[in-house]
Amino acid sequence: MYVYERIYKEANAMKRRFANIPVNGRQTSGADQKRIRKIISDSSYQVAQECSVIVSYPRMRIEGREVVLGEPTIMLPDCRLVSMEELKKIELGG
Repeated sequence: MYVYERIYKEANAMKRRFANIPVNGRQTSGADQKRIRKIISDSSYQVAQECSVIVSYPRMRIEGREVVLGEPTIMLPDCRLVSMEELKKIELGG
């Protein structure tokens, strides 16, 4: 499995976990916001352990009744920051 596939898989798993949290825009409680950030942090840790890359979601936000992760930023082992599209190109040899 490629690293970008693993990142997509983890993002989908996070979205399923977010569905269990009562999200309501700006009225979302502080505890629920912490829970959302903890899920993202735990998922990023899992990917870092398995794939040796650091994934962050700098544009994560809560819109209405859902959590929007936005485009991830990936730090490669050589400390380069790349987008998901650049990572795909690197892995597929483009």
